[in-house]
Amino acid sequence: MLAWLALRLPSLRAVPGLPALFDALLLGWTALFHPERLLALHQIEAAALSWPGVTVGVHRFGGTEFTLTVGQSRREVGHLHGNGLLDIPFTKALRDEMVGAGRARPHHIFPRSGWVSFYIHSEADAPGAVALLRRNYERRQPDVL
Repeated sequence: MLAWLALRLPSLRAVPGLPALFDALLLGWTALFHPERLLALHQIEAAALSWPGVTVGVHRFGGTEFTLTVGQSRREVGHLHGNGLLDIPFTKALRDEMVGAGRARPHHIFPRSGWVSFYIHSEADAPGAVALLRRNYERRQPDVL
């Protein structure tokens, strides 16, 4: 449903607050009908917030964004939608590695980009999601001299 809307009605993303409202509805649906998935989402958020420099906010297309702040620079580590879809911005080479190893799928809307998607169904999926986010968190760190 999310991919269908994004591909066929892209102008809806520009309506202020609409992506956040849609994602809130997805989260409500998850809470009512998939409480085990909601527990996994909380575990993933807690893990990401334990890493130095990571904050949580609302993503511009809905969902919870994990952002690494280093000095004046803000870098997205990934974002988590209310239905359990995790999107992570890798390079194309890393995307190919993650997809080839079966750790993630190409992005659900932009499959030829460097982004990957990871679907969370239950608490058993949380460690895999955290590992992907951690990989990107470490990649997004500035070079240390």
